[in-house]
Amino acid sequence: MRLRKNGGDRMPAVCIVRHNYYPDGHVRRDAEALAQKGYDVSVVSLRRSTQSPRETVNGVEVHRLRVEHRRGSVVRYIWEYVAFLVLAFLRVTRLHAQKRFSIVEVDNMPDVLVFSALVPKLTGARVMLYIFDNMPELLMVTRKLSHRHPAVRLLTWAESASTRFANKVLVTQEMARRVVQSRGTPENKLAVVLNCPDETIFKSEPQQERSRGSGDAFEIVTHGVILERYGVQVLIDALPKIIAQVPETRVHVFGEGEYRSELESRVRQLGMSDRVIFHGLAPMEELLAHLRRADVGYVGMLCDLMLSNKLMEYVTLSVPAVVSRWSTYEYYFPEDSVTYYKAGDPNDVARAIISVYQAPERARERASRALELYQRYRWPVQREVYLGIYSELLADQTERWQPSYPLEPSA
Repeated sequence: MRLRKNGGDRMPAVCIVRHNYYPDGHVRRDAEALAQKGYDVSVVSLRRSTQSPRETVNGVEVHRLRVEHRRGSVVRYIWEYVAFLVLAFLRVTRLHAQKRFSIVEVDNMPDVLVFSALVPKLTGARVMLYIFDNMPELLMVTRKLSHRHPAVRLLTWAESASTRFANKVLVTQEMARRVVQSRGTPENKLAVVLNCPDETIFKSEPQQERSRGSGDAFEIVTHGVILERYGVQVLIDALPKIIAQVPETRVHVFGEGEYRSELESRVRQLGMSDRVIFHGLAPMEELLAHLRRADVGYVGMLCDLMLSNKLMEYVTLSVPAVVSRWSTYEYYFPEDSVTYYKAGDPNDVARAIISVYQAPERARERASRALELYQRYRWPVQREVYLGIYSELLADQTERWQPSYPLEPSA
């Protein structure tokens, strides 16, 4: 069904602003869902040197700004965020003058990027802030700061100011919703839309039982951006104890990131270079092949900030998951669906992984239960929640411009 704006001939125009590249990540999935529903969708994003400044991708009009993302110092991040905010404000304002956006969605980080939608909001558009990372908590973890630190307080204030400006605030999991609500955002202003795997790539499938021979490797896999807070180092520290019980253990690490060199150094120091294979950014076919035959999918988060997408991907492929125990994970996946261990504890990692090796049938039962639970978290379900929020905001915008008193008849 095609949507119409206020009964007119033009489809509602909406805009998504994201400090990231397009078509990378979840934004493509969200934008294309909107386009398929009938919205006129524009995306404002970063631009790689090899990318076109403007193009249409599967019905989505993409506007790329002359900013590239580089990891670095705090000063570098501030400069990059400010530059993108200013350019995004100018581009959104210009596009709004042409299209009259009904809704502008702004995805953090940073939270204050939501103010790039100032002009559309002043002229009647609804504004949605999509919080993918709680910036105060992320800063505390990455920089090891107290919640009393001035920088953390500043980010907390910025988040609160940004949520007040927005008409609707989306988060990616329940614990994040509670954090944002605790800072004063009304409950009816908040909604949860889980960030789920792309089902054109990660298709749900039951795991085939493996007949293990005496020389077969016991394969542990982990993938994604390699950062300290993702806890791969805890798995590496646990390897000597695991290998003592399971000599045929191999670990496969897929991905790149600033912490990779530290992990490789750690592996060499432990004399485990023949047991840990770093694959880097492997082709998707190679990654999927390793995931499908893995005995364990490792999720090692050292903080309770997100519902890891890699966990969802292991669940989708029916790979038994060994997961650091945090409230977020326990909320979505109880004890009978994954194998938990105490976050940051190599000894407990070893215990959990050895238990999967010793009781493979029980591990498969947990994986099946996780896949059963996942059916309510899948993108087709979350897509309807996401599109429903847009419909709600569009209806709210229409009602806002209706007079609250009867019009006088014309003379």
